[in-house]
Amino acid sequence: MKVDFDEVYYINERKAVQLTTFAKLVNYSNVYLLQVIKKLFRKKIYIAYKWKRNYYVFIPEKPLKNQINSSKGIPIETVETASGDELSVDWQAALNYLPTSVVESVLNFNFSFVVRDGTLYIASSSYAQLSSTLTPKNDFQFVPLNLGKFAATTDYRYGYYIFYREDRMSTFNPGTSGTLKSTQIPAAFFEVCRALDAAENLINGANPGLTPRRNLSTTVSFDTGTIAVAASIPITTNIQANGSIDIVASDYLGSTYSAFVNGGGDLKSDTLPEALLEIASVLSAAEKAVTPTENQPNNIQIQFDIEAGTATISANLPFNTAAAANGNVTVHAIDYL
Repeated sequence: MKVDFDEVYYINERKAVQLTTFAKLVNYSNVYLLQVIKKLFRKKIYIAYKWKRNYYVFIPEKPLKNQINSSKGIPIETVETASGDELSVDWQAALNYLPTSVVESVLNFNFSFVVRDGTLYIASSSYAQLSSTLTPKNDFQFVPLNLGKFAATTDYRYGYYIFYREDRMSTFNPGTSGTLKSTQIPAAFFEVCRALDAAENLINGANPGLTPRRNLSTTVSFDTGTIAVAASIPITTNIQANGSIDIVASDYLGSTYSAFVNGGGDLKSDTLPEALLEIASVLSAAEKAVTPTENQPNNIQIQFDIEAGTATISANLPFNTAAAANGNVTVHAIDYL
């Protein structure tokens, strides 16, 4: 844990901090909080103000926990912005839409301010943990998420909690007597990740003198209930007769370790690297099929680099666990679609 000091801004004599600072204060993803704030804007509920490209969250002047327990509740405060408009800051209404852990943090805020050179700063603790660095496979360079820049992955921290509706379920056909058993798309994706990860471990154990094959990292965090996946799969491309480009995942493990039995189900691949790229594409397409558009999740991202010959997959999925009578713990990817 480290302590950061972020500048406090004044908007019509009201203290406010940038959204990134607020996210650190409540130990939550600034990407998800931005989505929530935009949703509040559409509902005419304001706890933040957008100026140019930045969002500023108003800091409650008094502890909200004391106010919410009072008979009058949290009062609505009016703030005049730089453009001359008036905003009604309504924390009482906003608490109904914020994630539970954020509400708990906001209600128990204990601010620490520091004045340096005439400027007011607020102290915040940073708990960000990034996915571990992977060893690249031969000539296919993998840039880990903590070093790379992916347009779709603006924030990849444990703590990016994912909310879903249990009454919306996806369907997946694993086939008969095949490698997969899952009947939902997110679970099938996680199952392929586990199988490919096991195959890499198997080939590495059988060939200790060779460079380890580490094209996939799958991390399960019980603290946040998320499965973090980072993969760099080598690909080849072919131009078809009609001008379209066919992208195929290369079998970098060999048939002894990468065999995949599709069982005549939804997947048509016959190797694990192909299956991972195929099921990742199926999951991404399923996310884009969610309506309305503003409700579409973005828990998986796929990027193709034809020059480098790689497909980069990054995902952050919710999961739940169960304990068997013998003590075995199972992890199941939740169908958030």
